Amino acid sequence: MVVDAVAGMGKSVLVSQLASSLGTNVWRSDLPPSHDGPPGAIIWDVPPASVEIELDGDFLDGDRRIVIAKRPQTLIRGLNRAIVYGRVLRLDERDLCYSVDELTAAFGDAAAQALSDRTAGWPFLVHLLTQGIHDEGDIVRFLMDEVLERMSDGLFVDLCLALSGERPGSTQVRYLLADAVKEPVSAAVNKTMSRWIAEATRAPGIAAAYSARGHETDAILVLQRAGLHELALRSFLAYGTFFIYVFGPDAFDRVLDGFPAELAGQNETIVTSLALQALKKGDVPRAQRLLADCYGSRANNVLKVLSDRAAFSATFRSFRLVMLIYEDIPLSDELLEQATALLSEFPLNAHLERGSIYNAILEFYIRRRRFEVALDLAARALSHYEQAGVALLSFYINLHQAMIHLMIGDAIRARRSAEEAAVKLARAPFHSPMDTRLLGLLEACVAYEDGKPEPLAQFLTTEMDEFSHGEVWATLIEFALQYGSQALSEHFSVNAARGFLDRWRTYQVYNRQFRLMIEVREAVILQNGNRWQQAAETLASIQSRINRTWVEAAVDELARLQDQDEIALAVVWLRHLVFNKPDRAHLGRQLAALANNLNLSGRQRLCVEVWQAFVARRQRDLTAARSILQKAFEKAARLGTVAPLSEERVFLHELTTDKRITDFLATMPTAQSILRRLRDAGFSGEKLGAESELTRREARLLLMIAEGASNKFIANALGLSEATVKFHLGNLYRKLGCNRRREAIEAAKGIGLIT
Repeated sequence: MVVDAVAGMGKSVLVSQLASSLGTNVWRSDLPPSHDGPPGAIIWDVPPASVEIELDGDFLDGDRRIVIAKRPQTLIRGLNRAIVYGRVLRLDERDLCYSVDELTAAFGDAAAQALSDRTAGWPFLVHLLTQGIHDEGDIVRFLMDEVLERMSDGLFVDLCLALSGERPGSTQVRYLLADAVKEPVSAAVNKTMSRWIAEATRAPGIAAAYSARGHETDAILVLQRAGLHELALRSFLAYGTFFIYVFGPDAFDRVLDGFPAELAGQNETIVTSLALQALKKGDVPRAQRLLADCYGSRANNVLKVLSDRAAFSATFRSFRLVMLIYEDIPLSDELLEQATALLSEFPLNAHLERGSIYNAILEFYIRRRRFEVALDLAARALSHYEQAGVALLSFYINLHQAMIHLMIGDAIRARRSAEEAAVKLARAPFHSPMDTRLLGLLEACVAYEDGKPEPLAQFLTTEMDEFSHGEVWATLIEFALQYGSQALSEHFSVNAARGFLDRWRTYQVYNRQFRLMIEVREAVILQNGNRWQQAAETLASIQSRINRTWVEAAVDELARLQDQDEIALAVVWLRHLVFNKPDRAHLGRQLAALANNLNLSGRQRLCVEVWQAFVARRQRDLTAARSILQKAFEKAARLGTVAPLSEERVFLHELTTDKRITDFLATMPTAQSILRRLRDAGFSGEKLGAESELTRREARLLLMIAEGASNKFIANALGLSEATVKFHLGNLYRKLGCNRRREAIEAAKGIGLIT
């Protein structure tokens, strides 16, 4: 017979009673009894600290009986063979606890149920309560001294994890969680843990048990609470800055908070981890200060760091490269060369390090609009992260892939990457609110590309404030600015979109690159709201060589632009020229040159094609207008995207209200499908000013006076005499039923011409 139970379940009492009944003694030793001892049954009470004992083979093969009382974690070698052959009667906690019937027989009906509820049948608790000891403190002390102190480190950790909600893996732990005893057991565990940590005696063993069960955070926290910071640091160094991706941001923060300041300021891994913590919270200046405080100002000269192998470790240089993702630093060819060379310093199986280097480099190529190279690098990073088994890092790569596809204009592939990202995030063994928001934004943008604005509108309403205070990098900001401002301007108002941009402007006040993105997006939003003069003033305030004069004079230069910020400025200035001077000489050549720029994003190229169709129509080349628009619609259908076309509604209005164009498009199912999806997304297709039967010129005049333009300014801008301007204004007032400018502006707002 084997009695297998934790302390307090009555096994020692049971074997003592059995020995007395049989007239023999109890063998108490971690050495097994001899088979050749005195005749009769042998009763062996194995000490609690015993780990593994080999039983005499004669007991297993012969007829002599032995009763073994042991802790569940004690291994008796050879016993399993006897169990298989049916030679063992095994008793566990369930067999040692009193049943209600046994309590009734001993104490009567009135007391039995109350005892069962209070004790769960535990013999030691039944004994305490029937002896009149009801004090919870006595019960807790008994549990501490008689149960927990005798537990192995592993079993104690199993109990701690079970109390925190993890499913218990052993029977003995499940009995310690019975409702009747769970509260005193919990109190006893807390006090015992505090005692061991204060004495620092069993803390290393407890930490090792936590670590063996995959709970590295708890292992490190135990060592930190015990003051064993060097041991805690040794455990943390096994993961370094990747700790946050393996165990989550909350665990990362708790562990970093547990290291003393003097250690944190001296150790490279803790310094870089604190810098990463700042980056994840959107505080790039703090991350830079932390590195400068430890290494001096040279730590923030990225090129010097990457090229100085003697002064900086490969791990630090790798982190400094990743940190570039968050910084406002121009990306040079030399910097890219140094970043690529860093790969050679890590072995092929250093999956986390190599994956992160690829991750950083792909961000460079996204900014340069080298999307095919970026996708190849993303695949390499994903391969390393998946081999490392870190789901959250794989999620980030799927997120990048989806954003690249959306920039290209391929919503179908973006949707697949978004689905893969959702799977990866679900595999992360912790909750990360910021990453959940990232996925929410991505999924909402994919839905927006499909003509469904509601998810994005909901995200902007409920999540955007929290999102904008968290982790940000250039590609992510561009992504959020593009979709957020477009959705708000199209489905709410220009002012709502500008308010959204103002919030980002406040959060990123020191970042030149982000400020430029915001200014460009504001100009586009103003243009879409028919505030063209105000948009031009916004663009003119940006300090750049790419200004209106440069764009008006450029032709072949447009095809050679490489910097994404310069391309963005050229695109929006050219858009301004398309609307204001569609009959301008060489405008078609300029648009063709821009369309041939290999650094243009897919979204931008689709927009340029709409402008080409618009200009062709204005210049009376209807065949070209229809052909270009047809190709743009077919491309949008193939890529599953309508958002870029939706933002060009200013130009599409005129194209899709021309019967000669719509009759041509009506013969093509793909074009009709795109028009239908645009209408579902809120595109009306009505001609500007149609409700009041305004001519194109009258509608244009109304827009200009709404922006405060004088008659003289209008005459100069449109190449008319002031008398002609007054004539057209008279016709405009008559059609709107008003007599003065202010009334005309209010009427324009009423018919939706001005937002």
